[in-house]
Amino acid sequence: MGTAVLLVLGVIVFNSETVTEFRAHSNGNPKYVVSYVKDCETGLRSSGFANAPMGSVVLKQVNLDGSVGDTCDDS
Repeated sequence: MGTAVLLVLGVIVFNSETVTEFRAHSNGNPKYVVSYVKDCETGLRSSGFANAPMGSVVLKQVNLDGSVGDTCDDS
């Protein structure tokens, strides 16, 4: 029963609007680095799409060239 609940929750989260939008703006690189930023809202920025469900970002996707840009940057 617990496995079924986790599976259903995973499908719901994976298909949520925020995750769908993140995938649309993703570079497809499966590598991430820890990059904690407080006071960030979910949305598209010049630095990429920020998925901040609780008002902060913890992971930043690595660029295809291996570099890591700013997180939650509006400039």
